[in-house]
Amino acid sequence: MNEISTSVQYVSDQLDASTLLMEEIRSKFAEFQKENILLKAKNETLSKEVIDLQERMRNLEQYSRVKNIEISGLPVTKNENVSELVADLGAALGVEMKETDVGAAHRIPSFRTDREPVLIVQFLTKGMKEQWITKARQKKSLTARDVNQHFPIQRVYINDHLSPENKQFLAKLKQKGRDIGYKFVWSRDGKFFARKAEGDPVKKIVTYEDLDKLK
Repeated sequence: MNEISTSVQYVSDQLDASTLLMEEIRSKFAEFQKENILLKAKNETLSKEVIDLQERMRNLEQYSRVKNIEISGLPVTKNENVSELVADLGAALGVEMKETDVGAAHRIPSFRTDREPVLIVQFLTKGMKEQWITKARQKKSLTARDVNQHFPIQRVYINDHLSPENKQFLAKLKQKGRDIGYKFVWSRDGKFFARKAEGDPVKKIVTYEDLDKLK
């Protein structure tokens, strides 16, 4: 009986120890759960801050180009005079301009190697830049031959000078638009818009989250 009593006591002690251990485990697990919730909340906050900073950086990069246009489709000629080329383009558009209206003009390589370098023009005022964009959209079928009789008949495009990040953003927006059947996707003054069909409301797309939610 003494041996049985000792055995029972031993088992009882082990159960008590196990119970205490389980309580300790439960307590630690509850602490870990609480820490996990706090870490998730902190991670979400940090993620939102990172996204916000990325958007601010994207907007700042675009703002530095607010007076710029990007021209594609004009052939590169040997010893070309970019200032004269811009003046000829302005004449083809019917824009009255002075030499002092342009702050800078230069070629930069295109993202596609099979295309000629685009021409970037920086105006001294945003108003002059907007005038060029408006005239180009009114012209619609502007060709290089309209600018110079020795140039080939190929389309010339005049658009806002987008930052590299915004070019990627527009490309992704256009791809998303094609995937979900949007007829119109465009940018204006560094801002982005989409419309599914004529007569439908225009949707302003500001962030990548807006892009992902587009449907």
